[in-house]
Parts: sequence; C-alpha cells; structure tokens
Amino acid sequence: MLPRFEYYAPQDVLEACARKAAGAKPVAGGTDVFVNMHAGKEHAGKIVDLKGLEALRGQQLTAQGLDLGALTTHRDIEVREDIRGPYYALFQGCSQVGSVQIRCRATLGGNILNGAPSADSVGPLLVHGAQAVTIGPAGERRIPLEKFYKGFKQFDLLPEELLARIFLPLPPDCAGSAYFKYTRRGAMDLALMGVSAYVEVREGILEHVRVALTTAGPTPMRSYAAEEVLEGQAVSDALLTRAAEAAAAEGKPRSSWRSSAEFRTRLIHDVTVQVLHEAVRRAGLPPERKAKAIPQRLYPGQIGKEGPRDANG
Repeated sequence: MLPRFEYYAPQDVLEACARKAAGAKPVAGGTDVFVNMHAGKEHAGKIVDLKGLEALRGQQLTAQGLDLGALTTHRDIEVREDIRGPYYALFQGCSQVGSVQIRCRATLGGNILNGAPSADSVGPLLVHGAQAVTIGPAGERRIPLEKFYKGFKQFDLLPEELLARIFLPLPPDCAGSAYFKYTRRGAMDLALMGVSAYVEVREGILEHVRVALTTAGPTPMRSYAAEEVLEGQAVSDALLTRAAEAAAAEGKPRSSWRSSAEFRTRLIHDVTVQVLHEAVRRAGLPPERKAKAIPQRLYPGQIGKEGPRDANG
C-alpha cells in the first residue's frame, strides 16, 4: 500500500515549479516513484503531477532536429518510424524499457531524472548530442545532457526548475547510430551493460563520433577516450577494436549481486565493438533504409572470434 501523501495537479508550469520548490516530488509516469514509495524506498509527503502540463508534451521533427517534451513516453518513440531512421539508437533504447505497458507510461524526462546508471534511453540521447531544456521562473536554460548529470542522482536543475524538453540535432544522411543492451534474460531486465554509438562517415573517414556507456559508472557517461581513437580516422576492424579497448579502460563499473566489475569491463569491450560496427553499417545505408534492423553479427575483436560471422554460426 502507498503511504499517505498530498496530491497536487497544477494548471501551468510555473505553478508546478512553485510546488516543486516547496518540496513536492514531481511525478510523470510514476513507474519508478510510486513503486519506490510502495517499497518504502521513497518518502514523498507531497506529489506534484505533471501529466496535465501541455508545455511538457509533444514530439516535433524539423529540419533542425527532434524536439521532445519531457512527458514523451518510450512508446511514443518506439512507434514513430520517422524518428526511428535518423535516431535509431534512441528507438533501440526506448523499445527495450520494461514491458509495453511500462513503455506507455514511463517518460523520457523520468528516465533521465531517475538518475539510474542503467537508463536505456540516456546513452542514445548522449550520443545524439541531446540538450536538456529546463524551465523555471527565470525562463529556460539549455544544457548539454552530459553536463546535466552532476553525480549519482544529481543534476544541474534548480529547486524551482523542471525538465521541460529534450532537443536532439538532426543527423546528416551519412550518420548512423546503434545501442546494445546486455542482459541476463531477453526481456524486462536491467542492463548489465549498455553501449551506444553515433558516427558520421564521409569517404570512409569517421567524423563527429560519440560513444556512451551505461552501467559503467555512477551516471551514464560519454567515452571520450574511445571517441579520440576514432575521430578523423579511416574505418577498419582494428581501429574499432582499439576504440573498444579505450572504452573498457575508461569505464568504472562496480561489482554487485548481478555481475562482477571484471565481467562488466569485458562487456564494455565486446559490446562497444558490436555497436560501432552496427553504427558504421547504418551510416552507409540510404535514408529510406535507416529505419530497418541490421541482423546482429559477431565481429573481429569480440571474444573468441577471428572474423565477422553470423551470430548463429
């Protein structure tokens, strides 16, 4: 049973900001907050419900990029094929959150502000250059998502501010992205390790590369070391393997009852090889094919493999 709490349903954003500043806990989908309250892990005497705020809703894809309201659900992203093509890693991440029922309620804003290092949508948002747009009495602020995280469950968000929107620039036709989530079972499981990659490939040269790791530290993180290995270099199997080695050396996973740090470090390496190859392959597809799945394969550099082959042998 949920503990007793005061419930507020504000009519506008500034009222919601004032309630938050006064100590109320913001709730959108509630898929984490209410579960944690029921389990006694979260103690919120006041709840401010954001679902009725139109300023936090909507998805708009323009020539400049993708503007997402913080109340956008994972299912909203999963079913939009016009979003899937240019932002394939985001589609992959959002479509693997919980069950369909959870994805119909859980929001991108909530996934970001829950602060879990394993958040499936955050790695893809990082590699697509997302900006967090906050709103409060003083107006809006735009913050690169990698700088929005200040530590474990700590954010560049003032007490009187809300996360209003997330903006992702539009990738060029030569871009590709990928996300891979390693789990112990096939569905409804947290990532033991997640890796996202975004690349632009022009005449065989890698540009504007971004790699992100989840469950590799206290927050989702960019792997700047892997990006440095790749930026401006010609695509090759050996190069992608060196980048994976750099990512594994940069990650700082911890041991838990779910997995050892050593196993997670090996996962960073092999999963990074996987997503880099898939991102490069997608970058080479024409725009009308970028929304199609690429069959998974095993690649050079992955454990026990000497060359690319189908995953089923």
